Amino acid sequence: MSSKYPRSVRCSLPLWALTVEAALILLFFFFTYYDASLEDQKGLLASYQVCQDLTVMAALGLGFFTSNLRRHGWSSVAFNLFMLALGVQWAILLDGFLSQFPPGKVVIKLLSIRLATRSAMSALISVGAVLGKVNLVQLVVMVLVELTVFGTVRMVIYNIFGTDYHMNMMYIHVFAAYFGLTVAWCLPKPLPKATEDKYRTATSPSLFAMLGTLFLWIFWPTFNSALLTNPIERKNAVFNTYYALAVSAVTAISVSSLAHPRGKINMVCFNRVLGIHESHSVHYTFGLPGLLGEIAYIVLMALHVVWASSNMIGFQVLLSTGAFSLAMAMSITSGLLTGLLLNLKIWKGPHVAKYFDDQAFWKFPRLAVGF
Repeated sequence: MSSKYPRSVRCSLPLWALTVEAALILLFFFFTYYDASLEDQKGLLASYQVCQDLTVMAALGLGFFTSNLRRHGWSSVAFNLFMLALGVQWAILLDGFLSQFPPGKVVIKLLSIRLATRSAMSALISVGAVLGKVNLVQLVVMVLVELTVFGTVRMVIYNIFGTDYHMNMMYIHVFAAYFGLTVAWCLPKPLPKATEDKYRTATSPSLFAMLGTLFLWIFWPTFNSALLTNPIERKNAVFNTYYALAVSAVTAISVSSLAHPRGKINMVCFNRVLGIHESHSVHYTFGLPGLLGEIAYIVLMALHVVWASSNMIGFQVLLSTGAFSLAMAMSITSGLLTGLLLNLKIWKGPHVAKYFDDQAFWKFPRLAVGF
């Protein structure tokens, strides 16, 4: 009988989540202070606008992007907000502590919130591969571990390979995607037949997922330019991102139609090949484009070396290859360890019979059983 009901997190969720939150509040109280420098009103409004765009992209874009399952829409959107709120707090502290030596109080600026929001989005991307198969306690663990590893990797890349914050943040897509896919690979599989009905998509949830995709599409230029301070570099990043998004949208739809025997568009086609069950297209939206983009960047730089015969550019190719390899290796290794950690019974993970089911986590009025 017990297998028919979700494992209760009534004690474990408040215990872990509130303990972490209390610790974060104390850390903010004793080890942070606000930036006291004066900033002109125009610059302040422009900086805050970037923060707003990133928050909309994270909360609405990634929230609705993962809401395509017919019985898991509430959890997808609400859990996304929960992880964003928790992740931004931890990322602000972590980035502040890692960026200064010797350690001291962390100064909080609007740039700190921008950087933390982008860092937190790595966790939001990753959980798309496991949503529906984990509870909030497991997501707390996953967010804290991933942001810690991702922040450390970025700091190592910055100090060893000399890559600035803007460039090393570009590894977020491949790091987050393959971290999440590795965690998903560690979770119980194959899925039982009882979950097939809940795993199906429906018209309304799929439309919300497409709405999330549109939010991501609209705000991606802001995401790619958020950490650039030079106006010309920021303008170029916005233009280049917009052109790349336009070409990618046309190409993806066309190739999807070409690949289908009857010319239909299919948003997921590689799950069976990879042997991974991930329900929200994390690999195709973030992992594969990031992987191909980084490889193309390295190849173009290598060709530039041949044409220009520049030793400096050749050295930069080696640095970029090393930084990318480190990010990939750490994402897979830390994802594997996190997946094994989430399998521990202490987190009271949901039974496979309750996968992709909002009723396992939410109280629905006038609903006794099923929906």
